[in-house]
Formats: sequence, structure tokens, C-alpha cells
Amino acid sequence: MSSRVLGVDFSGASDAGRSLWLTEARETGDGLRVEDCYRAADEWGPDREDAHAGLRSRLTAFDVVGLDFPFSLPQALLDEHCDGEWAGLVEWLTLDGPTDPDEFASTCRSSAREYTGDGTASLRRETDLRRAALCPYDRMVQYQTFYGIGNVLAGLADDPAVAVAPMQDGDAPTRVVEVYPAATFGWLGLYREGYKGDRRDRRATNVDGIEACSVDLGGFREAYERHHDALDSLAAVVSAGRVAESGGQPLHGSRGEGHIYV
Repeated sequence: MSSRVLGVDFSGASDAGRSLWLTEARETGDGLRVEDCYRAADEWGPDREDAHAGLRSRLTAFDVVGLDFPFSLPQALLDEHCDGEWAGLVEWLTLDGPTDPDEFASTCRSSAREYTGDGTASLRRETDLRRAALCPYDRMVQYQTFYGIGNVLAGLADDPAVAVAPMQDGDAPTRVVEVYPAATFGWLGLYREGYKGDRRDRRATNVDGIEACSVDLGGFREAYERHHDALDSLAAVVSAGRVAESGGQPLHGSRGEGHIYV
């Protein structure tokens, strides 16, 4: 039976449902076929907690799910705060650790300065360096990291039906992987930046490039060209589809740091 895959452009904003987009697709003999594309607010409302709960409940309907936020921290910070393990990170962010994204990022920066000894506050994982991704607690992504792990992954970590890759092993029915649309677009030779805002022409170029990779857009081209968040969910589902087809990619760095799949 063909695999069902889900791509998610995530948001950690208070009204996350307005900018959190999902693309559902299915593997076919000819490639990927998009079956649905929608905004989380239209399903579960704009509130962050409601949107994240709705997303979490939907994930298990798919074989592979690609989520666009950092799943972990650099190993030095895992060692400092989480007993060196990803499971410890989940506990840190949901039990006795920082209570909001600002405290989370501030704590990470302080620990990074102590670790480097030269004032460097931003550490990146091996996978971030390979994919030109931001530090997981950078101001641009600290909300996504904090709420993505705390509101979504934490609720899946002990579910035997779900494996958060590559940190968890097993043949769970649903595999959840970290994706990064900019890296996917770059891998395809498309615009990895400069396609948001009023640059519909560049979004159209990215849509054309993805369609040329045996992806049937299922009638959702207009959504992808109009909304850059929707387009990012399309890139996310392409990466999820590659994982479903190939079974994964080589891991670089520690298992606890995670891996960006493209």
C-alpha cells in the first residue's frame, strides 16, 4: 500500500494556527500526489495550544511526517541540561526547565558562553552546519523550538505508534522527522530565500521546480503561489516523501542532536 505523508510549516506564535500550514500527500507509482493543503486555523482555530493539539492528533494518520522546527539542541547543551540525551531535553522543557521561549534561549546562550569560553553564545548542531540552518535557540526560531518540542514532540515521545527520528528506533507506524524547507529548495536548485512577501514570481518558480520532481500538486498551485507558508509545507512533504521512499538518510553528528532530512 502506498505511503501517506504529511508536511508541516510550523509556527510557535500565540496565534500559530494562522500561519501553520499542512500538506497531505500520497506516494504513487508516478511520484507524490498532493491530496490536501490547509491552514491549521481552518481546522482547529488560531490559538497556539489548540492548533498544536490538533496537529499532534493528526500526525498518526500518516506514515511519515515532516515538521519544520528544530527537534533538538547541540550536544554540549544536551550534556549540560539534559543528561546528554534527547529524552532529557523533552523532560527539561516540560517539567522543571525554562518556562517560556525567552528563558529557554537565554539559558542556552549563557550555557554556550560558558562552554566556549570565548563569548560565543550561538552553537549549532552538526546538521545545522550541513544544511545552513540557524542555531536552534536563535531569536528567529526559539518559539518554534520551544513549543515544537514542548507541545508536539513531548506528546509523542512515549507513544509506541510513533518514532521521532533519528532519536528513537523501532518500526512504529508513524515516523516523525525534522525538515527545513530552505534546505529542500536549495537541494533542488530553487530559491532558498527571497521568495516570501510580495515575490509571487519566485514562489511560482519554486512550485514549478517541485512539480518537475514528479509531484502532482492536486489543484493547490494557487495556495502555494499565494502563501509562502503553504509553499513551505509543500517542501516539507517532499522531504517526508523522500524519507518514506528511501527509509532515511545518513546521520551526521550525535543521535541526540537530531538530523534535518531533505
